Amino acid sequence: MYKPFPKYLILAFIIILTASCRQKPASEAAEGKIKFAITYEQSRVGGYSVSMLPKEMTMEFSNNMVRNTIEGGLGFFNLVNVSDLRHHQHTTWLKFIDKRYIFEGERKESPCCFGMLAGMEFKERKKEIAGLHCMHVIASFPGNGIEPFDIWYTEELDLVNPNSNSPFIEIPGVLLEFNTFMGNANMHMLATSYDVQHIPQKQFQPPKEYRPVTKGEMESILNALMN
Repeated sequence: MYKPFPKYLILAFIIILTASCRQKPASEAAEGKIKFAITYEQSRVGGYSVSMLPKEMTMEFSNNMVRNTIEGGLGFFNLVNVSDLRHHQHTTWLKFIDKRYIFEGERKESPCCFGMLAGMEFKERKKEIAGLHCMHVIASFPGNGIEPFDIWYTEELDLVNPNSNSPFIEIPGVLLEFNTFMGNANMHMLATSYDVQHIPQKQFQPPKEYRPVTKGEMESILNALMN
């Protein structure tokens, strides 16, 4: 029997919004697909070899709608998070083996399944990467023992409030490269491609065959997957 993936890894992929550093005209920057690679600082995370853990995430965006998709566990689970950035509304659905659950948040309701990073402070500087104007942020956590880490982001992709569904809500641009820490997992995220393409609006529509659950129920389900 396959062990379910630990909750902190699943949640890490819910909160991540990234984009590549390749220059695109403003008229093309409102719609496309982004892929990024995931690497791990450890050889094992939560009892799993990193060779078994997801290595890629796909982000699709159009008209300030964003869909992040991750598949893992040898195909046994599929996790999707859709964000309506303009209206601060988030929907999460989870497929695990033969179980299907969906949480549809109310407008301006806080996103499901992860806590904010209290006490985070930023120091900024500017840099150009591959012709794209980027901002460099050092995220620090005074007094709580977490090591500072670097974040690169851009404001040249046409998304409103791109981090409204993540702990990085104060960062005004799309994340480009950063580390994220969830439980014992220290993961480095680096965008690898950005393709301008039409994304059908049906990609952002929730599936009909999933069982609706509350945010608390979804969080309980994810907690159970840790055991």
